[in-house]
Amino acid sequence: MIKRAFLLMLLMALPLLAEANEEALFPAMGENGQFGYINAMGAWVIPPQFDGAGEFRGDYAVIIVYPHEDARENPWDYDVEGIIDRSGNIVLPPEYSIDGGYGRGYYGGKETGIWHITQYEEYVWDPEDESLIYASKDGFFDIPSGHFSGLKWDMVWPWCSDSHLIPVVNDLTGYADRRTGELVIPCQYFESDPSNFHEGVASVAFVDEDGNATDFFLINEQGEEIPLPEGIVSLYGHPASEGRIAIEEKASGLLGFADLQGNVVIPPQFTYVNEFSDGYTVVQFPEGDWGMVDANGAIIRRGMESDHWSGFTYIRGMRSLQTGENEFSILNMQDEVLLTLKMENLVSLGVPMENGLCWFATDPSNQINGWKDRKFGLVDIEGNIVSPAQWKLGDFENNGFSEGLQPVMQDGKWGYINTQGEIVIPLSYDRAASFENGMAYAQMDGENLLIDSTGKVICSWPMGDED
Repeated sequence: MIKRAFLLMLLMALPLLAEANEEALFPAMGENGQFGYINAMGAWVIPPQFDGAGEFRGDYAVIIVYPHEDARENPWDYDVEGIIDRSGNIVLPPEYSIDGGYGRGYYGGKETGIWHITQYEEYVWDPEDESLIYASKDGFFDIPSGHFSGLKWDMVWPWCSDSHLIPVVNDLTGYADRRTGELVIPCQYFESDPSNFHEGVASVAFVDEDGNATDFFLINEQGEEIPLPEGIVSLYGHPASEGRIAIEEKASGLLGFADLQGNVVIPPQFTYVNEFSDGYTVVQFPEGDWGMVDANGAIIRRGMESDHWSGFTYIRGMRSLQTGENEFSILNMQDEVLLTLKMENLVSLGVPMENGLCWFATDPSNQINGWKDRKFGLVDIEGNIVSPAQWKLGDFENNGFSEGLQPVMQDGKWGYINTQGEIVIPLSYDRAASFENGMAYAQMDGENLLIDSTGKVICSWPMGDED
């Protein structure tokens, strides 16, 4: 059965992290061709017995068991995933499709989030689309509590928040408790892209007889309506942030903000608003220009022609902005210039990472929006070039020098550099992933490798068709 998000156990893509005071366990293949888990010394803790094995998140990990050869040959057509604990005990039998998010975009965080559990059934006829579709039932597995909700819903929206409630859909949207799987707020709201609770508040809507959303309003985690002034409605799906939530004036269509009690704090006057971060948010004025306001509505900046993505993307209170030809600058929230870098063929400059270094990229072909010809280097916040632009990088989310080492590629081979730009593990791998818990996965000469921070091979096994 076709799975919406089948969890391919590509060990190269698995970040490796264990809770404090618990032994880190790493998926690996044994001599029998099955997967289990080893520790940092290379000793088997959970013997190889599965057809696939994923990372541990807290006390649990997803495994694959194929019931027969046809499932092995066509895994996308079957529900073959289950969950084990740290003793290797089956907590959830391998009869489901399990989705935990993409890359490091875990649903609710690695240790604090959920797995989205689906079980597919037979084809059914969809009269609206006039086609055959797979029927399915959804549930979720709460990682902190170890509770499986059961397959109770037509759909679960797994993007978790700071709330213990999660949106679930049976025709309409309601909210279930992650810790118990019990429905807390009945399924009675508009079902499309339902809002999560943030800071104890969610924006919802009822549905009219034609199936359209109507009567946009706010509720608390008890399902009680939070009153808004006459003529003011909530902005559907817009999350609360830093004590503020977006509202709309029905007559004008202009946007503003209320506090979490429904009191208007920033009167509707904008055509676009974003979430608050570090005390500020990006807005667009009716005249078309962009700016920033604080939590009380005071205009901090106005008159930017660029949109919020290219002009106001802040990370840790800083943003990167092109300030001239072959020139980029790093600015803080007060628009003070922290760093300006100018060099031939410069096409990008990242904001400082937690180690204080910035990635910059040059590209002689001037493909500003592409990565094919880019080469990356490092500069510190003082403007000192730590490493010239000579490296290719992998997925952007893995480029933060995890545990002080960064996988880089040069001339088709991968290795690792330190924060001084020095090669500390030779450029000899065909692929290389980030370090976590002192280990990283790599590939070389047709083998998967688990290596330590010196490059020592702790475990290896032949690459399969899925690698």
